[in-house]
Amino acid sequence: MKKVFSIFILLVLFACSSIEIMAQYGYHVGTLHHRVSAGPVISFFYNHPQMTTGTKRKLGANVAYKAEVVIARRTNLLVGLEYLSQGLTFKGYYKALGGTYLFDGSYAYTHDLRYNELQLPIGLKLAMNSEREYGATPYVLGGVGARYIFNSYVVITNDSTGTSPYDGKGDIGFEHEFVTKGFNAFFFGGFGLQKNYRDTGRALFVELTMRYGISRIRYEGYQRSNDIKIKEPNLAITFGFRL
Repeated sequence: MKKVFSIFILLVLFACSSIEIMAQYGYHVGTLHHRVSAGPVISFFYNHPQMTTGTKRKLGANVAYKAEVVIARRTNLLVGLEYLSQGLTFKGYYKALGGTYLFDGSYAYTHDLRYNELQLPIGLKLAMNSEREYGATPYVLGGVGARYIFNSYVVITNDSTGTSPYDGKGDIGFEHEFVTKGFNAFFFGGFGLQKNYRDTGRALFVELTMRYGISRIRYEGYQRSNDIKIKEPNLAITFGFRL
């Protein structure tokens, strides 16, 4: 928990410094809104084609808070903290600790993965019309973000016997990492539609957001039984309310 708390503090400081940088470059940091949202996540996994087969995604979830800062008539800065959960299953190999393994073309084990992460997106929201003048506003958004995998769970099952050589905490990180294990970055972009309550500045919205990680995730199974890199872009469908 201390490690997760340290990462959380780092992300908050990153968000605060980003707002300060925007102000220094001449942007007027004006009205502040608070956005809360949640929804399903559809993942698109791409594993090592010669070492795995039968990859299937599991439905994911996203819960988010974002601060929305008005910096121009139709342009707002978005800075937030999000929780994201993704999962997948695939058939592959399993190398026992201390043993040697030569892949023989068979996929004798099913791997069931679930991992959870914190994300800090920083981006811009560009409205297609004035929120003060119209009852509904379409918009596009995009930017970059930091991500940290703080928890994962893995079940490995021998398909021929039905037994599980491992069922417990996973070892999932990134192919390329910085700061600490499980820490990396991503790009995001999407579009949304919001219903404006012009008298109060509040709004209801729905968004479609595509995320693409800078680095593939790295799955090491149990006690380095595997070494598989997985691409995992995803599409989040979120519904929310702006205070």
